[in-house]
Amino acid sequence: MSRTVTPATVKTKSRRNLSEADLERLAEEAERGFDLSTWKPRPGRPSLGAAAAGEHSPRIEARVPEPLHRRVVARAAKEGRSVSAVVRQLLEDYAREP
Repeated sequence: MSRTVTPATVKTKSRRNLSEADLERLAEEAERGFDLSTWKPRPGRPSLGAAAAGEHSPRIEARVPEPLHRRVVARAAKEGRSVSAVVRQLLEDYAREP
């Protein structure tokens, strides 16, 4: 019995679907190897807190339903804000003493 295997859809971090041609190009590039002598580490994002040495901004993650995510992204964009800024403000409001 023959079975056809269809490749899974591959998405980038920006949620763009990669085509078969994209995947083939990336595979060929990987097979050629990478020149690590030209690689430079990128600095991370700056801390959101006080500029104390070694302080970092902890990450909080939460899973939400896709329809809610779409509505939040749309409203934040309409207001010219990032989703992270919206969540930080909501957490500030929640953590404020009653």
